[in-house]
Amino acid sequence: MTSVKGEKQRYLLWDIFKGFGIVFIVFGHTGKVGGAIVYLFHLALFFFVTGYFFNEEKYGRDPFRYFGKRIKGTWGRYMLYCIFFAITHNFCVVHGLMTPGSVIYDGPEFLRSIMGSMVLERPELYSGPMWFVPLWLLGSVLFAGVIYLSNKISGAFAGSSAEDGKNPNKDAEKSNVTSAADYKSEHRDVKKLVNLASIREKTVSQEYQTSENISIVIMSLLCLFIGIYAVDKGINILYHMELAFVIEPFFAFGYFMKKYLPNWQDKLGWPIMIPAVVLIYFIFNKFIDAGIWFDLASQDIFGCWYYVGGVLGILFTIMLSKLVERVEVNDKLPEDSKLRACPLFTLGPNPVAALLAAAGRYSFDIMALHIFVFKMLDMLLRKFYYRDPGMDLSQYPSPLSQQWWVLYLVVPVLVPMLVGIMIDRIKSRIRGK
Repeated sequence: MTSVKGEKQRYLLWDIFKGFGIVFIVFGHTGKVGGAIVYLFHLALFFFVTGYFFNEEKYGRDPFRYFGKRIKGTWGRYMLYCIFFAITHNFCVVHGLMTPGSVIYDGPEFLRSIMGSMVLERPELYSGPMWFVPLWLLGSVLFAGVIYLSNKISGAFAGSSAEDGKNPNKDAEKSNVTSAADYKSEHRDVKKLVNLASIREKTVSQEYQTSENISIVIMSLLCLFIGIYAVDKGINILYHMELAFVIEPFFAFGYFMKKYLPNWQDKLGWPIMIPAVVLIYFIFNKFIDAGIWFDLASQDIFGCWYYVGGVLGILFTIMLSKLVERVEVNDKLPEDSKLRACPLFTLGPNPVAALLAAAGRYSFDIMALHIFVFKMLDMLLRKFYYRDPGMDLSQYPSPLSQQWWVLYLVVPVLVPMLVGIMIDRIKSRIRGK
């Protein structure tokens, strides 16, 4: 698996994977025919990859520490964009870019918007896609709680301590070894006793691992049933908490894949992956033909079909990402080529991989800003292409994105990505790096 070294090691494949994920989200919002297919799985990709990179050693016994880490890494950028939307609110109302009924903000309304954003509400129209953020945070801490409880349960069943993360029988085995040293004077076989202690420790460890895995599976299934029941009964809780139970199995899927099949995609060749990708795409079309489609925010998930679509979409995107990663172009450039200095030819095996990886690294910025970029494109097209000052642009997310879907896919990915890069550089300057 190709890795990219920076402040911390990043894996190119998974940046490409997230890049595909955010591109699918933007494409779905264009309203272009075919966008319904990406709705079958696009959000599941981010739940999966979060579970994949969950650090059990660091957070497995402290889910609230994990929650704090997620809040710390998200809240600042969330607030930055919400403040930006509040500042530009009146401009968008004046230019007819808001939905009918939108009002001009005065001081109290502006303050209300900012304060609502501080607790992860979405008072601004263009922050709509960020409904995903509190759900993702809740799903993350719920999954961390599942890992925590599984450690407790497995510790009890396997006779190991879930408090300090070690097998209490180790002390007993050490005492055996100590006793073995005493037995030496009586000509006992110390090596045999040490081996027995090692075998015992390994057996207890295997029992612990098996118990932990079973606990995670059972609790994930319990979350699945609770989530589906809540959705079926129309239960709607603050921040879509009921959906956190629905999405928890995707975190577990990522966790188990990292644990047991981290590099399965490396073992597949082109003759297997390309037909598999085509087959899954064909299955997705059958989903749509059968009237099966998903809108998680509206609780339209069609029961367990949501998980079928999600798992297929995850496998589809992993293989698609691997296919892109395997195309080697940049290494074939002449040594004296000026293109070698371009980031597109240095940050990945090919320009497409480099762009997708960058989109993956700045997926939050793209998610937050792409609707705003939609509306700016609306305004520019109205002024310079249609030359119709009276054109109604109030439709959300855009009245023009279906017709101009390529433009509305490319620009709303690239512009927020550049904004994210600029923010990171400013932060680095401030920190003196």
